[in-house]
Amino acid sequence: MNSLKTAAIVLASVLLAGLIISLVSADSLSRKLIDLQHDYRFTRDELQILSSERDTLMDVHSFYHRQSDSLNLLTYRLDSLQALIHVYDLSENYVGYYLLIDTNQNRFHLRRNIGDGNDVLVRSGYCGTGKGWTSNNEGQVWNFTTPRGLSYVIRKGENPYWYRPDWYWEEMNMRPPEPDEYIVIPDTISWEEQITFYHDSLTASERVYVQRVPGALGSYKIDLGGGILIHYGVGRGRNVSHGCIRMGSSDLEALYRSLPVGAPVIIY
Repeated sequence: MNSLKTAAIVLASVLLAGLIISLVSADSLSRKLIDLQHDYRFTRDELQILSSERDTLMDVHSFYHRQSDSLNLLTYRLDSLQALIHVYDLSENYVGYYLLIDTNQNRFHLRRNIGDGNDVLVRSGYCGTGKGWTSNNEGQVWNFTTPRGLSYVIRKGENPYWYRPDWYWEEMNMRPPEPDEYIVIPDTISWEEQITFYHDSLTASERVYVQRVPGALGSYKIDLGGGILIHYGVGRGRNVSHGCIRMGSSDLEALYRSLPVGAPVIIY
């Protein structure tokens, strides 16, 4: 399986390089045609030859583009096959609840292996997963892909806070606040009251400076390690997150109550 993924990565690199070269070459020839016709008044035959070369390069570009689309599908199928292998392994060695996350369809499937070859679907629905490579207006780039493979629930928690990460300010093209500029919500009030304070007592511009935000992740969190959480969020059914897995409130609660610490989570 690793050899298949290695081959797929190599093929992707070759196709991407060909795609870029063909596109740049075709654009360069198009500009050259215009400049030559204007500056040197080439004959019709000479221009037709150059035009033919340009069209050939555009055909090559189209070929690479089609192959790139096919490669994405191949990668998804390889990941799905790897996930299926993990499921078969679980059916032999694990009894209990486990979770499947499909980052292509953005769906989750909560399953339970009850032993003796009996594996049942408990709950299924839409989720939101990582949006992949993204950039800001200044050209800074981040990879917000949800990591694929086999993970495990390492911890769970109720009433979690969202802490604004350092890259938040760069992605938003904002100046990071100084330590004394942060707004701190009093922790002497209940978590529910903190949520009300955040939404009702602060303006929109003030809320941005709250580093520890109550309620943004919902009422529960499931930690898969490496900064990847399963939590509440919008945009379900799409690739919208910074790598975490977003759930609706009722689905999140069902997963929280079903998946114990140590439960397998297969992401593909």
